[in-house]
Amino acid sequence: MATPRDRGRPAAELPPPDARMPPLGLVAAVLGFVGALPPAFLAVIAVALGGLSADAGPDPWTYLLLLAPVLQVWGAVWLLARRGWLLLVLAVVPVAVLTGAVVWAATGTEDAGSPGWPLLLLVAPVLAGVLAATPRVRRWVTARPRRTR
Repeated sequence: MATPRDRGRPAAELPPPDARMPPLGLVAAVLGFVGALPPAFLAVIAVALGGLSADAGPDPWTYLLLLAPVLQVWGAVWLLARRGWLLLVLAVVPVAVLTGAVVWAATGTEDAGSPGWPLLLLVAPVLAGVLAATPRVRRWVTARPRRTR
C-alpha cells in the first residue's frame, strides 16, 4: 500500500504487495464454506420432500434454496483463488432472504418457538461477507499478479 510519502514515486520503486493471504481472508473463506452447510441441508430436505414441484406446479422459491449454498461456496473458492471478494459478500443476500422467509413464516404459527435457531443460518455467512469486505482482504485480492499475454 502506498503511504503518503510514496505517492509521488513511480510504481517501480514501490515495495511489492504482500502475497500472503491475510488471516481475515482465510477466516472469511472458511466461514463461507461452513455457512453454506445449513442452507445446503435445507435444500436437500426440501428437494427430498418434493419441494421442487407442488400440486399446482413448480415452486420457484425452492430454486433459491438450491442456488444459495452454491453461490456461497463459489464465492469462497473465488476468494481463495484471489479472483474476487464481492461474490462472497453478495452470496449472503440469498441466505438472508431465505432466513427472513423462514423467520416470517415461523412467527405466523402457534408453535413458532424462538426465532433464534433460524437466525443461526445467518451467523457464518454474514461474518464471511463482512470479513471478505475488509480493506486488507480487498487490497490483497486487487494486488494479485495479472496475467500478461
